[in-house]
Amino acid sequence: MTGEQMPQGASGADPGALRGDPAGGQERGRLAREEILSAAIACLLEDGYAATTTMRVQMRAGVSRGKLLHHFPSKRALITASIRRLAADRLDTSTADYSTAPPETEVPARVRWAIGTIWLTFFHPNFWAALETWIAARTDPDLARELVDHEKQVLLRVRENTHRIFGATICADPAFPAMLDVVFTSMRGMALTYTFSGRNPDTEPMINTWVRTALALLGTED
Repeated sequence: MTGEQMPQGASGADPGALRGDPAGGQERGRLAREEILSAAIACLLEDGYAATTTMRVQMRAGVSRGKLLHHFPSKRALITASIRRLAADRLDTSTADYSTAPPETEVPARVRWAIGTIWLTFFHPNFWAALETWIAARTDPDLARELVDHEKQVLLRVRENTHRIFGATICADPAFPAMLDVVFTSMRGMALTYTFSGRNPDTEPMINTWVRTALALLGTED
């Protein structure tokens, strides 16, 4: 990636702020920034990384060149911010409903439910948009450096969320960290095959294998 620079000299000033309405101008600026990020994520998902140009994002967001430049002076800045937004969206569990989860003390049932729940997170649209940036980072050292630190933070959040999904009883097992690493890594690799397979993730045969593997590593019988 060349870092696709925006034209210099374009004005990104918010007219609301210039009219003496700084609060209104800041809110409009925030909304415009979110619209631009949403457009960039949609482009990543629908068109792929290479086709996600700043011009295409600008047109999709319906903003001026100056406003796009004001918030994101380069494609790399835009993609980096999009990655962070993607992670926030993917890992936001504030509205998650776990009321149907089996009790934590019913370990086999809870493990099966947890694995099914985690598996489906790999089919959120934002996961596929993030995947586009991972692929691009293979040949873009600057983007790769951005992703390394970012993915460390994402992994911490993922672990927090999976602890909530599995529950305190299972997480207290000394074998839990190793079990989670094995199952999660395998899930992520399997999810990549769905970019071309067209299969139904609900019927993935590996789900039963992950459950058996998890229970075996935890020393629990199904």
